[in-house]
Amino acid sequence: MVGYMLEQVLYDLGTRRDARSAFAQDAQAFLARYRLPAAAAKMVAEFDVAALQRAGVSPLLTYGYWMTNAPTRTRAAYLAQLRGQEGEGAWPRS
Repeated sequence: MVGYMLEQVLYDLGTRRDARSAFAQDAQAFLARYRLPAAAAKMVAEFDVAALQRAGVSPLLTYGYWMTNAPTRTRAAYLAQLRGQEGEGAWPRS
């Protein structure tokens, strides 16, 4: 069930302008609409695409979500984040 909801969130963020806007304004409030467990919501809020894929989310959805929502919307940054690499292009982990 959590995998399905994660995919729904990423689909919405990739296809709906109102979802992207709400997520950018207040990610936690936006994610609360989906009733995700805290760990799952954290993966989305922190752009942890590697963890999302380990949770079973489609790589196509994680890539689309990254390219439409991440602060650094480049393929190189996505791949660095996917590989868990810190440094140039990677989104900082908390």
